[in-house]
Amino acid sequence: MGFIRDKALLWCSLLLLPFLAQGQFARYTNGYLHLGHAAAYEGSGRSTLASEMGLGIERRNPAALARLQEPIQVGGSFSSVFTGMGSLLYLGGGYRLDSLSGVGIGLLRFGVDGIQNTLSWRNAAGEEDYSRISRFGIADYALFLSYGRQLAWEGLSVGGVGKLLYRDEGGFATGVGLGFDASVLLQRERWQLAAAVRDLTTTWTLWFIDRKKLRVTDGDKELNPTEERAAEGTTPSLELAFTYLWRQERPWRYGASGAVGLSAGNPKSAFFALGGATFAPAIGGWASYKGILFLRLGAHQWQWTPLSREHQNYLTFTPTGGIGVQGWGLRIDYAFSSPLVTTSARMNHLVSLSYAFGK
Repeated sequence: MGFIRDKALLWCSLLLLPFLAQGQFARYTNGYLHLGHAAAYEGSGRSTLASEMGLGIERRNPAALARLQEPIQVGGSFSSVFTGMGSLLYLGGGYRLDSLSGVGIGLLRFGVDGIQNTLSWRNAAGEEDYSRISRFGIADYALFLSYGRQLAWEGLSVGGVGKLLYRDEGGFATGVGLGFDASVLLQRERWQLAAAVRDLTTTWTLWFIDRKKLRVTDGDKELNPTEERAAEGTTPSLELAFTYLWRQERPWRYGASGAVGLSAGNPKSAFFALGGATFAPAIGGWASYKGILFLRLGAHQWQWTPLSREHQNYLTFTPTGGIGVQGWGLRIDYAFSSPLVTTSARMNHLVSLSYAFGK
């Protein structure tokens, strides 16, 4: 078995070598994976990494799969992004294998339709011809397979998730990628602490480009020569989070959460930068009534944004809010957000439905 495994790794390395040789690291890749995919998570400002509950935890923090309250949890989410410009669909679920471990699976799709293709906008004489404008759409997919397990140290669990990516950019290019995330979750009375490493081994996306569809010529001259193959790598990033719960005897219960992401982003727009690392904070809070009704508020995507060339950078952020109701294992959540509220009037709406059952 070891011989076969070594041979397989060798062949995979040889196949990827032509791509990786011309590949490059980029600051922002596979951005669709960071869109809100669960309403409870989005409504709390994407700050609840350390929470055990809710749809999407199987891909966000697989270590929590070891603590599923019900043996089986399934559900889905639909989001209208940027006031209907795009749509996001997520289906996921978790299964508790035994008292110490659990597995999960998730499928995400992000799509934008009706994009104008202006490559042939002008005719051979250089005149504008709007009848030559066509439309296309993009669809990006991700499949998540996760596993979580409790360790001997009380309250400590670990987990990992493998992600397989497929991206179709309107037929002009298709990309495939493979990555791995890992997480740790620690529970101490009212505190829950979590850490997650995204793209632990660097997530490489290999691109296959259709040069004919992108070609624009002027006589015998090609104006936009394009490679047939390319590769880009997403560097590892770290996310740290906490959750604090007030467990009162009253009908109302309250909680607060916070998270900070560390990555190699743009220091000019980052909320805070130190050396080559940028810090992206998120905060959130919620209240529940008898575990039936939930109210949530939060904010994330804090960054410095130039509103014009003449003015200095302004601090912008994305406020979020949401409500939820649950009973008899069924849970419905709604969340909304206003991306970069001071510079955009567009809204995101997200609805999630999940069901937990089993004995």
